[in-house]
Amino acid sequence: MALRQLLSASLAIALVMPAALTALAEESADSLQAQIDRAASGETITIPEGKYEGPIRITKPLKLVADGDVKLTNPSEEAALIIAADDVTLQGITVVDRRINSEDASIIVKGNRNLLEKVTVDTMGTGVQLRGANSNTLHKVFVIGKVKDRGSTSDAGHDHSAHLSKSQSKPKVTVQAQKGNGIDLYDSNDNRLTDNQVTNVFDGIYLEKSSGNQLEQNWVEKSRYGYHLMGTTNTTLKNNTGSENVTGAMLMETSEATVIGNQFLKQQKNPNSQGILLYDVQNSLITDNRIEGNRVGLYLERSTGITVKGNQLALNFVGMQLTSSSQNTWTNNQFISNVIAAQAQDSATDNINGNYWDNLLGLDVDGDHISDLPYEMNPFYLGLTDAVPAYQLFFQSPGFVFLENLFTNGAGSPIRDNSPLMPTSAVLAADAQTTSGWGAGILGLILLLGSCTFIYVGVKKS
Repeated sequence: MALRQLLSASLAIALVMPAALTALAEESADSLQAQIDRAASGETITIPEGKYEGPIRITKPLKLVADGDVKLTNPSEEAALIIAADDVTLQGITVVDRRINSEDASIIVKGNRNLLEKVTVDTMGTGVQLRGANSNTLHKVFVIGKVKDRGSTSDAGHDHSAHLSKSQSKPKVTVQAQKGNGIDLYDSNDNRLTDNQVTNVFDGIYLEKSSGNQLEQNWVEKSRYGYHLMGTTNTTLKNNTGSENVTGAMLMETSEATVIGNQFLKQQKNPNSQGILLYDVQNSLITDNRIEGNRVGLYLERSTGITVKGNQLALNFVGMQLTSSSQNTWTNNQFISNVIAAQAQDSATDNINGNYWDNLLGLDVDGDHISDLPYEMNPFYLGLTDAVPAYQLFFQSPGFVFLENLFTNGAGSPIRDNSPLMPTSAVLAADAQTTSGWGAGILGLILLLGSCTFIYVGVKKS
């Protein structure tokens, strides 16, 4: 009898338990929104550890603080969390959003002076959107995306054709439409984004039609553009890192930007990858950045009034590349161990003086550490690939480098550094840290073998 009663009780518990758990989950979700609705302006709500369901909407100044592991899931088609108020603080929660490529981000901020701190967003779309939101702070926000296609191997990272006049020819490559930026600002000014981390999204941190924003000590990896400034003014990009993106930082139709002290490393998987890309940018400062291991270190097109100084461009295939740019100033930059130090087309009015080029054949007669012989740039690569884009497939081939050296004389270099720097102890130390003797020896051997093969095949055919 006792055994039969025990089995009956166990069966009853098993039947009731799922419904009880569901009711508990619904109660916790309802209670969270209910607590928010009941709370007085300025009140602090401590959220107990557990799982909650969105969507959640905050319409008054509040402080929400997670006590332990707090996860907000989103079974709806709306944003998981909307802040439509000023002076809201959100700390320590994790948002899990499985809507795919939704127009709305997982978290939307529409107010001013809000703080998002130690917030994690696991999303299949955009992580955080600021819309008409000013003077907010995002600190230690982690966005983990699921974007698979961040640009094909033929994708230059941006379709400039939409910005060309009807009389100009359009590029042959286009970009497929994608959704899912990490942190996305539109018409939002004077915000601070510090120490955030974004991975595997379309654009890591995207700003459009916004001004006065500060991005400091953020990290973006494995995305299309790490940092994308579109139609912005007075933006500061300081001490950030971009790694293994298609392009580290893309500035377009932007003015008065300051890009200082950043690291852009290993943007190289796409034939048109760049560390920093400036397109139609005016009156901006690019200084003290480390641009290393990219296909193209620093690329300028149709940009004017740019000051580029104190940057280290190392181990890129092309150190710097200029196209149709004018009245820019390049000084005190270091070009170290790039396969091709510099290329330029239609940029004859740029002022390039006082830079260090590790492949300079210089002569310092008066001992002022400035070469009395200029450093000239060879436009061979740009001219050839512009005429035949398919030659980009040979971007890093030893034979291509050999051909460039072969056609140095009479190439008609449009730009040169009239006062290049001779190596100093500090520069030599930086050079030694960037590349080792073994690396240089191996590279030299590869180039030698490639050149010999090229010559042998040519002689044999003749």
